[in-house]
Amino acid sequence: MDAHDREKEAVSEASSAANSPPNPDNFKDMLALGEQVVRLVNDIADLVRMETMLAIQSIPRLLMLWFLMMPILLLTWCSFSAWIAWMLYAATQLPGAGFFAFFLQQLLLLFVCRWLYTKYRQRMTLPYTREHIDKFLRGFNNGSPGSSETKK
Repeated sequence: MDAHDREKEAVSEASSAANSPPNPDNFKDMLALGEQVVRLVNDIADLVRMETMLAIQSIPRLLMLWFLMMPILLLTWCSFSAWIAWMLYAATQLPGAGFFAFFLQQLLLLFVCRWLYTKYRQRMTLPYTREHIDKFLRGFNNGSPGSSETKK
């Protein structure tokens, strides 16, 4: 048997399988698989719903924790600054050096906060999006047929 005969045999088997009535066992398996898929989708939908409800219920707790953390964070920074100032005073025995170190730490923090504020404020203006839109509009105006008439 050569390759041509094998090819004819494979085609005839495929056509006879296509003409044969559907196998009831395959149909039942397909129905069972479909039911399993439907149950899986329902289970995932239930999980998403329950997890979303849990997340929504956690929002007030999260906000309360954030409000509690803010004064703790401020007190921690102040105590760290006071500790650094006290260490400088203990090393030099100059009270002015300790007070100046405390002042410099607060000033440094203020400059860092101001720098971050301007950086974030600039990001809120969407500079890259505006630049992209401007480039698009310039390209559109330069490439449109009416723009050549206005340039003349």
